[in-house]
Amino acid sequence: MNKQILRALAFVALALSTTNCEKSNGTIGSGKFVDDRPELGEKLVFPVISYTTAWDSIVTSSPSRAALGNMQDPIFGSINSSFSTRILLSKINPDFGDSTICDSVKVRLAYNATYGPTGGQMHLQMAPLINPLYDTVRYYSNQVPVTADPIADTVLTLDPDQIVYNGVDSLVRTLSFDADPAYFQSVIFDAAINGDAHFADNEEFVLEVPGLQFRDVSTSGNSATGYFDLSSGGSIIQLYYHTGSNDTVPKVYTLTFGQNFGDPARVYNQFIHDFSGAAFDTAAYDSINGEMLSYVQGGCGARTILEIQGLDTLIGKGYSINRADMTVHVLQGTASPYTLPGTLLLLENYDSTQALIKDYTSSINPAGGAAYRADIREYRYRFYCTRMVHEMVNERENVVPLILATSAANSNVHRVVLGGGMHPAIPVEFNVYYTKSD
Repeated sequence: MNKQILRALAFVALALSTTNCEKSNGTIGSGKFVDDRPELGEKLVFPVISYTTAWDSIVTSSPSRAALGNMQDPIFGSINSSFSTRILLSKINPDFGDSTICDSVKVRLAYNATYGPTGGQMHLQMAPLINPLYDTVRYYSNQVPVTADPIADTVLTLDPDQIVYNGVDSLVRTLSFDADPAYFQSVIFDAAINGDAHFADNEEFVLEVPGLQFRDVSTSGNSATGYFDLSSGGSIIQLYYHTGSNDTVPKVYTLTFGQNFGDPARVYNQFIHDFSGAAFDTAAYDSINGEMLSYVQGGCGARTILEIQGLDTLIGKGYSINRADMTVHVLQGTASPYTLPGTLLLLENYDSTQALIKDYTSSINPAGGAAYRADIREYRYRFYCTRMVHEMVNERENVVPLILATSAANSNVHRVVLGGGMHPAIPVEFNVYYTKSD
């Protein structure tokens, strides 16, 4: 009796393993198990055509940090970064008293970081915006604002370690310069003394005093770009003033860029690229055979287009896509002194629109894309795109090109040189593992 029961159980187990583990239903998941462990299945290697183009524009509203500088890169050419921002009252309905005179103005911007070798000079201008910045409007990287004449025009060193003395303390990681007191005398002190209604709250104030643009107008440029944190308590505009001829006590009123919760802060970056001095041509590329190298840069710069050759041959076959991954290699010797982007993003390209691949929505097997060191001097980016391949070949039945771009591209100009699909030593690698029903 015991032998018969054992034989029956063995038959049931065999039937279950045959029906549940061998069948491929054209979905994501392994179709075979060996010793209770899933196999990845058959491996296919697909060649990749890659080439470099330039973004037309990207949305740069409310970036995580403001970018400023005119960086000259020996590989990527020049990129000019500027930003426009609202300024806000630190105290509503200020009561300055009659005969108040603005004596001097100090503008201080707190560094978030820098990109590239520091110590070079920038020719900085600060100019009032003519038109308000609206919360409901998307602002783009190529959208240059209309401004009045500059109220600050100075040459500064881009160096976060440079010591700045504010009259009380020595500061570091701060860019500091003077501005024209006459402008602030008009829009702040005179307007407040006259009882203008827009000092009652910042929502009204930003409509009457739209804000400022910060730009580097140097023609020679420098080797770095500055990143600034406008939400930091160190990013302020200090207005020094006195009231009446007998007032000998210095006073200061502070304007901010939105350090407090609920402040109607608004900022956007502008980026202008000149690829004429670059090592590549974004207007002339081989989209048929691909290029040996490809290039990616933030700040609406270069982007890499990827076309997976032969992936469409899987359409209609009902294969279970168990895994798909892609690896791109950094070309050695092209990073220093420019830090690699920490993460690249993989997007599907639909000509007029782009979308992150579906794998970014997975908390179990995310898409990846972070830089990692494979050797002492070798860096790579690896992406897991199983859901993307499954969706293309089993659901939409349409394979579209892909785009490599930097993460947080609206607030950085980080860049990287990659081996392209035609590179003899470090080509793009695209692998698909699948199973099919017998």
